[in-house]
Amino acid sequence: MKSSYTILYVDDDRDDLMLIADAFEKYTEHLTVVHAYNGIEGLSALKKMNETDSLPCLVILDINMPRMDGKEMLRRLRSHSDFKYLPVILFSTSNSSKDKLFAEEHHADFITKPVNFSNIQSLVAEFVSRCKLELVK
Repeated sequence: MKSSYTILYVDDDRDDLMLIADAFEKYTEHLTVVHAYNGIEGLSALKKMNETDSLPCLVILDINMPRMDGKEMLRRLRSHSDFKYLPVILFSTSNSSKDKLFAEEHHADFITKPVNFSNIQSLVAEFVSRCKLELVK
């Protein structure tokens, strides 16, 4: 039986998506990762999830994306009554203090993307733990 936990991961970089998907693979029995390639697709996915009362336990947003970036999506989440309290992580190659301050001001965490796969696996384990799932060994 599949768990009802879902993480929404919004990023336009296909290489990052593949790495994250690989790192999440050992948790697929417990959760589903829904991907969107920009903020517009991310908001659309959230609206569909909301219609079925299946909001994600975590939203992970890249900052730099086409059409609608992660910052604008975060602004819209925080202004929408159904999404304003969703746990969000801005997950970016940036380590700018302005980006960190933006995340803090919008009640989101900020994590700089790691460069190697073992660090990505550790981060994914942290993401999963935020959904209150018992980590798979």
